[in-house]
Amino acid sequence: MLMLSLSTALISFLAFGIVSFINMKEVYDKALVSGRNMGDSTAKFTEQFAVEQAKKRLFALVLEKSRRMERGMIEVKSESESIAMQMSQILSYPENYKPIRLPLPTEKPICSGEAYVHYAPGVDRKSVIHEVDIASNIDDMLKVISNFYEGHNTSSYIGSKNGYLICIDTLINKEGNVVFTKEFNETYDPRERIWYKAAEKDQKTVVTDCYLGADGYLAVTCATPFYDSEGFAGVAGVSTSLEALSQLVKENILGNTNINFALSNKGVVILSSAKTGTFAVTEDNKDLRNSVDKIFAKEVVKMTEGKSNVTLVSVDGKEYYIAYASMPTIGWSFGSLIERDEVIQPANVAKEMIIAQSKKFVSTMNSFYMKHVRNILLSLVGIFVLLFWISVVDSKRFVTPIISLTNGVREIAKGNLDKKLDIKSGDEIEMLADSVNNMTSELKQYMENLSKITADKERIATELNVAKNIQAGMLPSVENSFSDKKEFCLSATMTPAKEVGGDFYDFYMLDEKHLAITVADVSGKGVGAALFMVISKTVLKNFALMAASAYSEGREPDLALIMEQANRQLCENNKENMFVTVFMGILDIITGEFAYVNAGHNPPLIRHINEGEFSYIRNAKKNRIIGVSRNSKYLQYRLTLFPGDMLFLYTDGVTEAMNEQKELFNENRLKSALDTVSVGRDSNEMVLAVQKAVKKHSGDSEQSDDMTMLGLVYKSEEVI
Repeated sequence: MLMLSLSTALISFLAFGIVSFINMKEVYDKALVSGRNMGDSTAKFTEQFAVEQAKKRLFALVLEKSRRMERGMIEVKSESESIAMQMSQILSYPENYKPIRLPLPTEKPICSGEAYVHYAPGVDRKSVIHEVDIASNIDDMLKVISNFYEGHNTSSYIGSKNGYLICIDTLINKEGNVVFTKEFNETYDPRERIWYKAAEKDQKTVVTDCYLGADGYLAVTCATPFYDSEGFAGVAGVSTSLEALSQLVKENILGNTNINFALSNKGVVILSSAKTGTFAVTEDNKDLRNSVDKIFAKEVVKMTEGKSNVTLVSVDGKEYYIAYASMPTIGWSFGSLIERDEVIQPANVAKEMIIAQSKKFVSTMNSFYMKHVRNILLSLVGIFVLLFWISVVDSKRFVTPIISLTNGVREIAKGNLDKKLDIKSGDEIEMLADSVNNMTSELKQYMENLSKITADKERIATELNVAKNIQAGMLPSVENSFSDKKEFCLSATMTPAKEVGGDFYDFYMLDEKHLAITVADVSGKGVGAALFMVISKTVLKNFALMAASAYSEGREPDLALIMEQANRQLCENNKENMFVTVFMGILDIITGEFAYVNAGHNPPLIRHINEGEFSYIRNAKKNRIIGVSRNSKYLQYRLTLFPGDMLFLYTDGVTEAMNEQKELFNENRLKSALDTVSVGRDSNEMVLAVQKAVKKHSGDSEQSDDMTMLGLVYKSEEVI
């Protein structure tokens, strides 16, 4: 019976051991499968999430870059049209200009930024020398434009139908001389160049594809035809090497595999951050619409049609996510690619982490099981009687938490990250369960935070962009307002320090012969200042338009009264104690009489036609700012403008612009910048001159305040 009992106990123990081992193996296999399933499920979800977020961010950044590049090319296009307009004026009225003799490249070394003349082979110089000397008056404008592109390889020029070229080349190293090849000196004819033929054929401003320039660099040209009294006379152009435009495409948008490129409407790569492969810039102007990959070729066709999209394509044997947006003004499209493997890398990392945790769990479980089996074998001799009971207890104590853990892990693998494992075994199983709980909590929190942060950023960016567009739409456009007015020339610009700002300008006709202009600066910056700016602009304009009824009664409106009424209106319910500095004036466009009120604003500058420089308009008694005291009184002043007189208004963001040494731009630098503008230039020349001077002074310093400028040139009907 003892042997039977012992044998029964031993057999029971062995049977229990075998059953336990089988159960342990089953749990082991299930845990491994569950870990893999959870890894695959999590990786799939993470991959989808990472792809969607990467596509949204890639498209948003591509859209921003396309707009920046388009703005740059619009500026080049504008400069080309300005040269053509000035050249047409010179050739149509040659009697207004004195002859200027420019050097030939064969006569002397030509420095960077120096104008020169080149004659095409076979041109009779004696027959065109007088026209060339008159046309050389374009030298001033070419220098202004060349200075704007200082630091890049660019050329500003005009090519005449009579076979001569007037040009200024700007080098990266401006202290060096321009190198002219023998081929250029002997064979170069502007009339045979791509840019000349394209502008002559279309009779409008054109942007060429990438081509090899006479200096040996790949370049892009904006070209505009100009005319004389007999019709077409030649083509003006601004050529910029790809070095000047390539900085935008060299900057990575996302990741390490990012490729940025610009595509023409002919499917040709104009700019690219890639040095080799499909997206490299080549001289043969390869059309990517003919790519062997039909899906990619289809997306290239969409790019040439001005469409936008984000999708997956295969290029050069690799899968990429491609995003692109059009640049409609110049007919280009900007695109960016990132390898699919880089986008889904976070999903692979998550999967590997979960598999590693599963393997760690299995290893812990094996160690724990073997430890208990060894203890049971060592105690077999003394505890045969208790063997069965101990085996049952140990089996329950060991297997139950493991099964609970396995079931919990299986539910987590299905995507239930709220599942918590409640195992109180007091050993490594409990520690492992706590680790799984911590892992799921951290993973859930990470995914929630990532979704929330992404949504908040997109919402804020969208709202600020809408506010910026609304504010820009409220400022009047000179082209839309005064296209039929020849008695004056007006230009204005407002650049906010943030997405939206508090500065504003305004101009409108009170009747057929009275022009009202306003420049103002609201205290503070950002959304609050922008809202108060809308109120201030509306109040000032409403009171001015109501006062304009005085003209029909043979009287003049009282500007001081208008300012007092606006001040009282703005003082009401002004709980934030915001205020506005305002300069407001009314110009009689027939007589030139100019009445104005300065309510605490910066003094404007004026240059009369018979004076050599600008001077500040400072009044003996200063008026208060508006929006502070409802009982403030204001004084109106007057002056008379003569044909050719120039007036410049601005806000303190111009004079208080600082460089990296914390030095202000100040009033002296502003006056010096305006003094560089020649008498007889249009109002836009004043604005451009100040913008260039402020940019040169500030360098890389961040803009700290809104900057608003308004230039006015009085011409009167007699000048026209």
